[in-house]
Amino acid sequence: MKGVLSGRPQVNVHVAQSLDGRIAFEGETTVLSTPEGRECAHRARAASDAVLVGARTVRIDDPRLTVRLAPGPDPLRVVLASTLDVPVTARVLGRRGSGCLVIGAVGKASDEGRAALEVAGAEVEVVAAGEDGLVAPAAALAALHRRGVRRVLVEGGARVLTSFFRAELVDRATIEIATSLLGAPATPVVGQLGVGALGRAPSLVDVTVERVGTHVLVSGTVRYGR
Repeated sequence: MKGVLSGRPQVNVHVAQSLDGRIAFEGETTVLSTPEGRECAHRARAASDAVLVGARTVRIDDPRLTVRLAPGPDPLRVVLASTLDVPVTARVLGRRGSGCLVIGAVGKASDEGRAALEVAGAEVEVVAAGEDGLVAPAAALAALHRRGVRRVLVEGGARVLTSFFRAELVDRATIEIATSLLGAPATPVVGQLGVGALGRAPSLVDVTVERVGTHVLVSGTVRYGR
């Protein structure tokens, strides 16, 4: 796989979006998946070495990131939090088993934040920041690869998804498309990708489409335009 050859984990995205490409109302937990779609997401977790989200997703949704709706082991739970601003009461922290890793950014992460998260039961690692001052996706993947992670599932939120697509680090994507229209100002699934022409846009190839309840699940390998 591309991820193994490049010395990083294979990156798979699994996300649910509305028919108009939105993932949530601003600052609110917005459940778009059907029960069947959630089962697919949990199967993807069980097939991965790690599942990754951003700190904003943890603060808003307080996910557990465990496997509950499918057979299989829990993956390592990873939170990208440049300033280590993860609530110490978050459910993702302090569970037994595969553990939780919070990744901060050099120049942003504080010693106080690290200490608080470690007391809460998480491991903490600080990696290089990108041009935006946030955790560089490639640096986070390199850290995971050193820990033996070979398949990582990225579930969001929008800022994390955007950063991984923009860096051309997503190998495969599975998108559950709901039949609802959220409209603006609900959050788009991705933001600015730096793409100025259709031919340079990331797209899915080798696509499969299936029904998950009343929704559609679209999966494929990601191809990047040049």
